[in-house]
This record gives sequence, C-alpha cells and structure tokens, in this order.
Amino acid sequence: MQFASYRKSTKLTGFVFIFCSNGFWLFFDYFFKTNDLFVIFTEDFESMNGSIKLFLQVIGCSFILHFFIVYSFSQTQDPNNQLLWKITGNGLKKPSYLFGSFHSNDSRLFDLSDSAFAALLNADAVVLEADMYSIFTDFDSRINQPKLQFDSKGNPYTNSSYSSKTRYGNEDGRPHFLDAYFQQIAYNANKQFYALETVQSQLDVFDEISLQSLKGFSFKSLPYNQEAILQSYLKGDIENMRMMLMNQFSASTNAYELLITKRNVNMVKGIDTLCRNKSLFIAIGAGHLAGTEGIIHLLRAKGYSVRQVIATYSKNTTSEELKLRVFNSYTHIDTIHGFRMTFGGKPVIDSTESHLKLVYQEMGQGNTYWLEVFDDFDDQSLEKLAEEHFFLPEKAQLKSVQTLDQFPALEGITYIYGVGNSWRRLILCNNRLYKLTCFGGNKFMNSDRPKRYFDRFLILSE
Repeated sequence: MQFASYRKSTKLTGFVFIFCSNGFWLFFDYFFKTNDLFVIFTEDFESMNGSIKLFLQVIGCSFILHFFIVYSFSQTQDPNNQLLWKITGNGLKKPSYLFGSFHSNDSRLFDLSDSAFAALLNADAVVLEADMYSIFTDFDSRINQPKLQFDSKGNPYTNSSYSSKTRYGNEDGRPHFLDAYFQQIAYNANKQFYALETVQSQLDVFDEISLQSLKGFSFKSLPYNQEAILQSYLKGDIENMRMMLMNQFSASTNAYELLITKRNVNMVKGIDTLCRNKSLFIAIGAGHLAGTEGIIHLLRAKGYSVRQVIATYSKNTTSEELKLRVFNSYTHIDTIHGFRMTFGGKPVIDSTESHLKLVYQEMGQGNTYWLEVFDDFDDQSLEKLAEEHFFLPEKAQLKSVQTLDQFPALEGITYIYGVGNSWRRLILCNNRLYKLTCFGGNKFMNSDRPKRYFDRFLILSE
C-alpha cells in the first residue's frame, strides 16, 4: 500500500476513481470538514493476474460509483456563506478559526455548518467578545416578569401561553443565545476560554456615543428590523451585514466608529496574542468581519492568511455534532457540602454571599437557577425554616414532597424582590439546609422544568 498527500481542488466531496496503466487508484475524500489535505491510497497490481485485476476494477468502480452518488447527495454546500474563516501562517503552530456570530437565541442560528461544528470541537480554546458568565449573578435577561394566578388549592397557573421576550430573543428559542452556547461548550468540554473585552468596557462604549445626534431617535425609524438582518446572516452575507449596520448607526455621528471600527482594532490585538500557541475557535459578531476595517482585513494586515471555509451541510448528523451534544450539561459535585447537581452548564459562585450560592443562567430564554447551602441547623424543623425562606404570594401554598433520594422537602412559589415569583424547594439533611430556586418566563414558570431542575439534585452519602 502506498500513501500520497493530495490537496483537494474541487468543491465536490465524496468518492472519485481514476484508471491507471497499472490498475486503478481509489481516491477517498474524508473531507474532515475543513477542505484540508486527505490521503490517497494506491495499490500496485502488477503482480496480479489480468482477470483478477479486471474483476477488481469492475467491482471497485461499482462500489465507488454507488457511494459517490449516495455520499454526494447527502451533503450540500453553500459557497456564498462567509461565516467561517481559517487563520494560518505568520508563524502559527496550529490553525485557528474565526466565526461570525449573531447575538440571538433564534433556533435557526444553531444549524451550524459541518465545518463550524468540527472547528468548535477540535479547538483548544474558545474566544468570545466578552465573558457572559461574569454577569450571571447580577443580570436578568428577561424583559418582563411573568404573572401567576393560583387556584383554590394554591397551585400556580396562567391563562396565557405567550412566550416571554428576553434581551436575546424569547422562550421559543434555544436556552442560550449563540455566543453563550459557545461558552457553555468551552466550559463543559473543559476547554480554555478567553474574552477579548469585558462587559463593562462594552457598556462604556455606549456612554461615548453622541447623544446629540440621536435626538428624536426611535427604533421604528431604523431602516432594518431584526428579521431582515437575521435573514442576511443566515445567508452568510457578511458584507451586506456590514452595510446594514452602517445604515442602522447612521443616526449617530460616531456610533459605528465606536461600536465597530475601534473595537475591531482592539479585538485583533487580542486574537494576535492568543492564537500563537493554540488552536482557537473565535466567535465575534458577524458585522465585525467584513470591510477594510473588519477583522478579516486587519488580521491579513498583520501577516496572517485568512481563508474562507466553504460551508457544508450533511443530511445526517455528523460525528462532530454528536460529540458536542455530550457537552450540553455539567455535573457539579461538592463533597464538602455533600451534594451533586446537574446544570445546563458550569455554574458560577456568587462571591457576594456569606454562604455557598451557585448560579447558572440560560440567557436566551431568560431562565435562572440558584443552589444555596446553609450549615449548622441542628434543632430546627423544615417547617420553621420555611417561614424564613419563603415569602408566599396571596393564595399560594407550600407542599410537602420527597426528593428522588427519599429526603423530605418543601416546595412552592416564593416572591423575591427584584426577581418576582420564583419556584423554590427546601431540603434539610445532615444539619444542612439546601435551597434550590429557579425562575424564568411565562412558559418556564408554568411547565415541569422547575421540578425537573429540583429532581436533578442528589445528596451524597456520608
């Protein structure tokens, strides 16, 4: 068996065969989702009997042709989609990938190309504009707090099935908006994570935007609505998105410069530093990529080769996407406080509290999860503790329940100042009080998701 490297020159993927004087070469394009090198396997048939060689050629051709047809039609390509770019050269030890993101939880955004899934899975680190987990403890992405009613037995209900809106979409979208999903994958897959900016620095930019030029401004006066911009994104048309953003910001004399141009320069400095020794998956808003002042041009100006990766979409779920699905949850085990809990992603510790408080958010849908632990409750009953840890809305009632590991608990709706109505469960075990709380939009509060969250909590055996 002989091996040779070959660079793919065609956009078509699948199987190709060529007859040669000494037999045939079987070309197998593994494609590896990045249009990179693949291997040619060749076999020398000179020592074989002529009839055997002819038989192998016929069988081989039939086999290859069958799979060429099946495989080629199971995968589509979109050469116009410019969301994923490969960064090489300039002394890099490993390639990195630049991906144009969109700050929304719309489900359509998560139909990533095969190449994007592979780049995310194989990266050493994930890089975003900002660390969204840093605001878990003091940010609520819901725009409004849902209202609950209570029946004669104290059970909460609603007469409406509306989907609550959030700053990143609504409850009908994915739990996270796209950037936060990438950060979730990074932590759950034990990858390194880096932010190019702080959330505070992003907020500070808005303070510098010329307010004088925004007098009389209203969102109704914007030339494009969210759906129009989203449609351009789904096509992967980064140049059109750049033009749209320029028009959106035209009401201000300096908004585009502050929000896009200057930030691009700073973010490229960060990318230049981070990509030297590791492979990165860099997700930045797609409006930052194109143009002479865009991220792509600025990276090329620093000596990097930045090449578009053709978007391919397989009919069936790829192995890379399946592997990433494993990282859609995170199990937190605390042997000191004696519990195990599974969250959607890695929780953060609220350092402002004197006791242990873990916080996790699904910022796209607006759902928040707390887990608190209080020590040294020797001679107090669960009912007595409930008086302190529940503030019941009118007509609401507590219920006695058992956890899946057979510990008694109290559960119900409590009102929290600044948050609104929330689901809560109290568990008293081994002189510790465990307080589980969650809240979200209208659909979340009137679903079984709070109970499913509570049931994922388990007390460790001593």
